[in-house]
Formats: sequence, structure tokens, C-alpha cells
Amino acid sequence: VHSQVVGDGYNNSLIYKIQSDTNTVYILGSIHVLAEEYYPLTRSFSYAYYNSQKVIFEIDPEILFSPDSFLKYEKQYTFQNGKTLETVLSPKTYTLVKQKLKSIGGDIQEVKKYKPWVLYLTLSERFDSSVDFRPELGIENHFYRMAKDSGKPTGGLESMQDQLDVFDTLPPPIQDALLQESLAITGSKEREKAFLHMVKAWHQGRLDGLEQLVETFKTYPLFYKKLLVQRNQNWIPQIEAFLKEDKNVLVIVGAAHLAGQDGLIALLTDKGYQLERVSYAMP
Repeated sequence: VHSQVVGDGYNNSLIYKIQSDTNTVYILGSIHVLAEEYYPLTRSFSYAYYNSQKVIFEIDPEILFSPDSFLKYEKQYTFQNGKTLETVLSPKTYTLVKQKLKSIGGDIQEVKKYKPWVLYLTLSERFDSSVDFRPELGIENHFYRMAKDSGKPTGGLESMQDQLDVFDTLPPPIQDALLQESLAITGSKEREKAFLHMVKAWHQGRLDGLEQLVETFKTYPLFYKKLLVQRNQNWIPQIEAFLKEDKNVLVIVGAAHLAGQDGLIALLTDKGYQLERVSYAMP
């Protein structure tokens, strides 16, 4: 099954392990949307999964993938006070949204009740790339299906509410700027290039390649703080608690959370933990 060739110095897995007196905790950097060609995953991924008795995600997939979870939060991602996209966005950004929707066969009328950050999340991930990247092929979905099939327990580091708050508490001008930047022609090309660059760095297991991505978030310091810094800090005590358990735990978070001086690897190292890379050659 694991026939993927790993050549030329690829360590090919952004997976780290910490051993405590009682167990091992694996931290796996994931990509949320992937393509067929990245499967099968290499041996290190399977090893970390099969050697863990519990899999923890950013949000427990039982909640994330349940059909009614989004309906439950409709008040949070739609306008409630008579505002619409048109009244909230700058004219330039509104025009860009209209153009983008038209190019993918959508209509602005269908989305006028959604807040700008919702469109930022949904539209900015639609690339023209020849490779078909899809959420159902993402790392989270892959391991969640495996865990569900085998009855392995899953959990989450944060709630759906926590994750929505990251975006919903951004001031409207920042939401507008993020959306505009991601939809402007140069912006969308840049984003696509940055995304493919990130996937390549991830596939080659290069943390430094992901640090470049993390740097780009710093253009909007508040966004960077909410998206990465605060969440990483919130996750550290939970990872420390996992290290006191007697069964092994696999923690799967977006690869960007591992990189940089505010990343999980740096934060855990600063706290004195010994992190070891799980490599293809030596699990």
C-alpha cells in the first residue's frame, strides 16, 4: 500500500513526537484541502495514526462534519440587522465579489446575507489550479474516516464557536481588506502560488517553507494574532495534559500552526519539551 517513493532527502512528514513518562504525543501538521495525487500517504503518517489510541483535531470532526452544525451558527455568519454585503463592503470589494461569483456560475443575490469573512473563507480557496484540491481529500477528513471506521475516539482542541470567533471578531475594514486582496487578480494568483508553495513545503516536510506563509499573515497583525498566536497558546496546556495520559495521542492541526516563533514547535521547545521528528526511515 505504501508505495510512494520518497527520494532525495525528503523527510516527507511534518510529524513530531514528544515522549513523556506515561505516553507519546504525536503532533501532525496537516493540509485541510488536498488532491488525489498526494495519496497514499507515506509510512510515517500511518505509523503515528496506528500507534495512537486517540486522535485530536482542531475541532472534533463529529461536530465539524455533522450536517446541522452550520445551521446552528447561522446567526453568527449572516447579517441580522438589515445590513447586506453591498451596504458593508467597499464598492471595489463588492465588484470583485460579483465578478468572482459570476466566473464560477454563482450570483451575488445568493450570498448577500453572508458576512465578508465567510466569503473570504469560501471564495479565496477556489483556485484555478489544474490540480483538484478538495476538503474531502484533506488530512483531517482522511484520518477522521479511518478513526470512525475503526472506532478510535476523536476529540477537538477548540469548539466551532472558538473558530468562528477568530473571523467574526475581525473589524469590518480588515474583513474587507482580506477579501479584496484575495480576490484581486494579482491577489488570487499570488494566493494560488503561495498555496501551492505551501503544499510543496508540506509534502517535502520543510518547516522553513511554511514559515514564509506564516510571515504573510503578519500583514494584518490582528488577524495573525487571532488566527495563529492566540490559538497556539490555547492549545499548549491541552497538549501538556495529553502528555499525562497513559495512552498515546495523535494531534492533527493545520501545518501553519507548527511554524515560526509563535508556532507550536517553538512554544513546546521553549517549555523544555524534547521534540523528535518522526521520519519515514525511522518511525
